[in-house]
Amino acid sequence: MAKQPKNPFHPGEILLEEFLIPMGVTQAAFAEKISWTKTRLNELIKGKRGITAAAALDLAEALDTSPKLWMNLQATYDLDKVASSRQVA
Repeated sequence: MAKQPKNPFHPGEILLEEFLIPMGVTQAAFAEKISWTKTRLNELIKGKRGITAAAALDLAEALDTSPKLWMNLQATYDLDKVASSRQVA
């Protein structure tokens, strides 16, 4: 099994720390740009919501990235959480 990063970051945290803050874009402005509600974007950033295929496409288009980037970030995060919970049980 390939090595996975330890304690991967939620994609919402990556979105905030690596994109929105450096670009100087508020959550409200970005939500409007991608036609999301502010609540939807904030829930993603806070880790209460995950990346769907549709969300990956929206983010990729708005940020000039690949949808696979966002899907891979989510998959890596999800796998780590499930693997961690199995180790505890």
